[in-house]
Amino acid sequence: MAGRFRWTPLLRLLLGLALVALLVRSVGLQNLRSALAPLNTHPGWIAAALALTYAALLAGVLRWHILLRTLGLPTPFSRTYRGFFIGQFFNAFLFGACGGDLARAVVAARDHPGKRTEAVTSVFLDRAIGLVVTLLAGCALLLPRLRDFAAFDATRPALLLMAAFLLAAVAFLSLFFTRDLFERLPFLQRLQHRGRLGPLLRRAYDAIFLFRQNARHLLGPGLLSLANLLLLAAASAALARALELDLPFRDLLAVFPVITVLAAIPLTPGSLGVRETLYIQLLAPFGIPPGPALMLSLLGYLAASFWSLYGALFLLRQPQSQPVNLG
Repeated sequence: MAGRFRWTPLLRLLLGLALVALLVRSVGLQNLRSALAPLNTHPGWIAAALALTYAALLAGVLRWHILLRTLGLPTPFSRTYRGFFIGQFFNAFLFGACGGDLARAVVAARDHPGKRTEAVTSVFLDRAIGLVVTLLAGCALLLPRLRDFAAFDATRPALLLMAAFLLAAVAFLSLFFTRDLFERLPFLQRLQHRGRLGPLLRRAYDAIFLFRQNARHLLGPGLLSLANLLLLAAASAALARALELDLPFRDLLAVFPVITVLAAIPLTPGSLGVRETLYIQLLAPFGIPPGPALMLSLLGYLAASFWSLYGALFLLRQPQSQPVNLG
């Protein structure tokens, strides 16, 4: 089992590279060269995209920092910043979003050895709030254009997946804001006293339940999630200007949350190949050819990877320590 897991990241990376290779072959190298031709004449837009991407990541740092403090885990901002960018490095180059979250969880657990369960829970909450806000914003922005997108065969699977995720999110939120599940469900009452897993689940649930009791604590992280989404969309729009694409920001904003939500499915590191396919499919209704759409996606990936490499500096500088027991 351990040997199989060791090969999983490499297999996922190879899958992502294979998907990109298939897209490049389908689009054609000449079309890709033509799409890249305007790039050298617009260094300002490239710099703007890098700056906006960093600002979006900084909003993510602030969101996690607020959640840590709300959960009773006061952390110096520099430590939150360091842990977040280490997670970004794992997101982009190693295990994808799941591995990045695990890396952040380990960093937070080391910083709070007395409350490791709550520290790990903060990462889960951070991811969940970001995805739910992006999903709700995406559905709201899609609604006025739903009939137009439904007319394209290539975009219908994405719409169906968004509908499925929306139903799942509604179910999750209904459970989240219900009464204490450990009081309502007998099997959870029994589980919380069994072994090591039961008490850990109880502590994690109590940490999450804090936000149900004080929903105002969700306002700041929710607004920062929205800021993160808008800044990343603006970075993609800046790259579209660098490529001289006729793509108004309002049109890009209609599909960007959809791409973000669907690319969160951890199939490949950094969603390589998956995100590019979504860009090609979802920008087609706006008249964007596959070549420019593919390059827009790859440039966005490179912009995010630039700041993810920044996280490698923190990883290399951290002191050696023993593995953390998340109990």
